[in-house]
Amino acid sequence: MKQNIDNYNDIEAIKKRAHRPKKAIITAAMTYANGPIHLGHLAGANIPPDVYARYMRMLIGAQNVLFVSGSDDHGSTSELAALKAGKSTREFIDEIHKQQYETLKRYNLSLDVYSGTSRPECFPIHKQLSQDFLRKLHSNGLLNKRTSQQWFDSKVGRFLQDRFVQGKCPNLKCDNENAYSNECDKCGTQYTPTELLNPRSAISDAIPVLKETVHWFLDMWKVSETLRIWIQGKEKTWRASVFNEVINTVLPSIAFSNIHEPKYKELKTSLPKHKSKYAAGKKIQVQFENKEDLKQGQKLLIENGIDSELLDGWAHRSITRDVTWGIPLPEEWGPEIAGKSLYVWPDSLIAPIAFTQVALKNKGLDPAKYEEFWKDPEAKIFQFLGQDNVYFYVLMQGAFWVGSQKDPSKLPVAGDFQLTDIFGSFHLMVDGEKMSKSKGNYFTGDQLLDEKGYSADQIRYFVTLLSLPEKMSNFDFENFKERNRFLAGPMNAALEKPISACHAKFGGLVPKGVLLEKVQVETAKIIQRYLRSMERAEYATLLYAVENYARLVNSLFVQYKPHDDRFPEEERNNALFSCFYILKNLMIMLYPFVPGTMDKLRQSLNLPPEIFCVDELGIPIPSCHVVGQKQEYFPAAL
Repeated sequence: MKQNIDNYNDIEAIKKRAHRPKKAIITAAMTYANGPIHLGHLAGANIPPDVYARYMRMLIGAQNVLFVSGSDDHGSTSELAALKAGKSTREFIDEIHKQQYETLKRYNLSLDVYSGTSRPECFPIHKQLSQDFLRKLHSNGLLNKRTSQQWFDSKVGRFLQDRFVQGKCPNLKCDNENAYSNECDKCGTQYTPTELLNPRSAISDAIPVLKETVHWFLDMWKVSETLRIWIQGKEKTWRASVFNEVINTVLPSIAFSNIHEPKYKELKTSLPKHKSKYAAGKKIQVQFENKEDLKQGQKLLIENGIDSELLDGWAHRSITRDVTWGIPLPEEWGPEIAGKSLYVWPDSLIAPIAFTQVALKNKGLDPAKYEEFWKDPEAKIFQFLGQDNVYFYVLMQGAFWVGSQKDPSKLPVAGDFQLTDIFGSFHLMVDGEKMSKSKGNYFTGDQLLDEKGYSADQIRYFVTLLSLPEKMSNFDFENFKERNRFLAGPMNAALEKPISACHAKFGGLVPKGVLLEKVQVETAKIIQRYLRSMERAEYATLLYAVENYARLVNSLFVQYKPHDDRFPEEERNNALFSCFYILKNLMIMLYPFVPGTMDKLRQSLNLPPEIFCVDELGIPIPSCHVVGQKQEYFPAAL
């Protein structure tokens, strides 16, 4: 018995070591208001943060957690889709928003709010927040005006942002005739508007002309050292793909012609600590550890006849657009800002703060309490997004947050907007290829349920098994069917056998027994792994470990035969008591992933909803507890 007590104490100690923030905000990547929720959205942007939100509620209590998201309404994407549909932008977005929300509900997303950047309950709050950020950034010297050339449609008399201009991709290896003005969504090439070939207006089909316009640019270079210090502190906690991308962007770098390579090699040991590599254009790139080292390194190179260029292009981004459909700029900035609005990217970075206020108001709480979630160092903000958006959510958002403080040279303190934790997700392929309607591998969330006949929990389970946090991954329908066969077979057996045996041989009551030592040891291991993996949102390998834990039920039935009264009664009692212990732990651990199925199991075990709590892990269902009837848990595989 001593070993059992020690294992129990180990489990209690493991639970106490779990990091528990005071409050938690979880944000799901916002979906453009231009079409339905599809499988890629679900796999990368919606289901992973829902799993995390449900886990955080189990960890620190639902009253301390908010899961917020909404449609990304502003910008050319929605405008262009509405134009093609022959509807007003407002009418089109409202229809799309309703459709998206209904789909998310069908997949059991536990959102506290699904709003939208242009929606009436959000827009006034969002406008005030955005303009407040802009004023503070301007006051701190992080905004400057620049004149640039943009495409202009003389036929309709308006500038054409990003997606309102299409033409031939300038990449000679690409044949896309409908590339956008700044990037090609076929080959991924990014370029300046002037490089686009054979441009035409998506509004009037006229040939646009380049015209000068004034825009506000964000100077992230002024806070790059603050960002660097913050990012370096995340090396052990962020996913490698996220960390490596942003740290290698923010570390100060220069480039010079490779004709200076012999001289550089002579000087290399005299320069401050740095890394070097060959770069495009017959150049050598040198990356220093901080700005002071950069300054000293450049000085030494210049003294030895090596001129270099500062690689700070990443740090200067336009944050305004010539479009009225968006967040207007502060009126006091003068008449030249007329007809301009905040660029959709900073717009979408600020939006979750507004969504938080809407969520609080919907709950009958004071919207001002949003500061308890966003401005308290003891709270945490977890943001899930596409890997290709990491730049915006780390560097641009970080610059907005830090740059709007009283002292932009320091990391945030209590009362400042706190910097967030980022979980990136790579793109999803379906049956080995990029999703495409023409290839027949494009599926909306509703199609998977209505036409394919799958359940929401089958989809939820499988997409969290994919390696999207690490690399582009494939939704293979044959593998999906195989996984469904496992859920309907061995997993269902593990859930059903103890309940059936309980009713057949023990009068529907949990028997009087003691936990088997092997079960307690394995439980301590899986709980420790569960808490560690869930904190880091590392779902795939965790689920395989949980599946192995579930197999303990079947092994106990094989070894001790609790369903067969010809075998020793004490052993059968202990085995079935231990099986219900495993079931309760399984139910809690799997709840964030397959909430509908685990709620059915909760009902069968005759337990209250409050049982979905981390602190309930490792605590047995009492002897003589009345057990309900088994149900259909995971459906039969199609």
